[in-house]
Amino acid sequence: MSYLYSCGICCGLLSIWGAVQLFFMGICYHLEVVTLLEDVEEEEYEDYDDFIKKTEANYRAVAVNCWVASVIYVILIGVSYWCIVKAKKEMEVEALKLEDDEYVCTPKPPQRMNPKKVK
Repeated sequence: MSYLYSCGICCGLLSIWGAVQLFFMGICYHLEVVTLLEDVEEEEYEDYDDFIKKTEANYRAVAVNCWVASVIYVILIGVSYWCIVKAKKEMEVEALKLEDDEYVCTPKPPQRMNPKKVK
């Protein structure tokens, strides 16, 4: 297996996990789940109504941020899929080359070594 294939699988799995987690976190912030209050509460406010107003605005802002990050992860899933497809095509070409007797049995010219420059 090539590194491109392995990297595509790894990044794809991590991106799926991140997209799902951030999507559901965005839903929780949109629903203003009390458990997440510490992450969005405003530290400076004038009275109770101001606190509620700022906290609701922060819930909405964090929910949108989670959804934007989730969309970015979905894009990375697409990039990972492209890497996997490209790596599979490269592996198929290499497999076909190995099946070709003339490619395998033909002697290859020796690789030239670059002479080291002496100072």
